[in-house]
Amino acid sequence: MALFKEKESKEEKAERKELELMEKYGLDELTDPRDRESVKKIVSELVGTGLMETGMKLAMANAGDQLKVSYLRATMEQNFIIIRQLEKLNKLLDK
Repeated sequence: MALFKEKESKEEKAERKELELMEKYGLDELTDPRDRESVKKIVSELVGTGLMETGMKLAMANAGDQLKVSYLRATMEQNFIIIRQLEKLNKLLDK
């Protein structure tokens, strides 16, 4: 066992965050490779822009910016729910 943990590269850290977010939103079990790749690109972009980690200090932002970020986050989460539901439907139809 190593005493010191190896430092993650930027790419490794980003990939780890992507996988964690896919798991968090239940998107890690997508079966179609094209859907998986599309979701990975979306999550990667969200990680890169910081939206997934709020990207800005909401307490420091004005009320209008806080509202916009809240709406964007809600829309994103709704889209992830729709993706999961469509995946479930596809699995049922494939049986």
